[in-house]
Amino acid sequence: MKNLIAASVLIATISSCLFVSCAKTDHSSDLPKEQQVVGQWSINRIQLKLFYGGVFTKDSILPQKALPKNFVQFDANSNFQYCFNSSTINNGSYQFKGSDSLISTTSAKIYRWKWLTLTDVLFTVMSTSSSDPNFPGATVETYQTFVR
Repeated sequence: MKNLIAASVLIATISSCLFVSCAKTDHSSDLPKEQQVVGQWSINRIQLKLFYGGVFTKDSILPQKALPKNFVQFDANSNFQYCFNSSTINNGSYQFKGSDSLISTTSAKIYRWKWLTLTDVLFTVMSTSSSDPNFPGATVETYQTFVR
């Protein structure tokens, strides 16, 4: 009986060591944000929250129609590309402001994002607007989720 218990403990110990040593550690926060964002990200989801007079009214997720692909791309030289539900790619540049803001400027639009999450596989941002022509009189919070 002692040998059975000892063998069980030995197998459990070896198994836990194998699983712990094989787990990939996320070192994305070790890099500066300027390096973490570089590359192409797929646009996984865009969610809108509408407020009228400060009162939450509607929550909506925009349907995706990739023509051919929905993505955002940041390169190391501050060049920026954005494409969502369009066959046209918005090209421009980006810059960091403060500790949590990213401003991307294209000829068609200026994206002013506050980032919420930034890892090597997930990047979530949000922006707020009170002048969206699609929702007159509303304050619109836009949440975007990018993935690799």
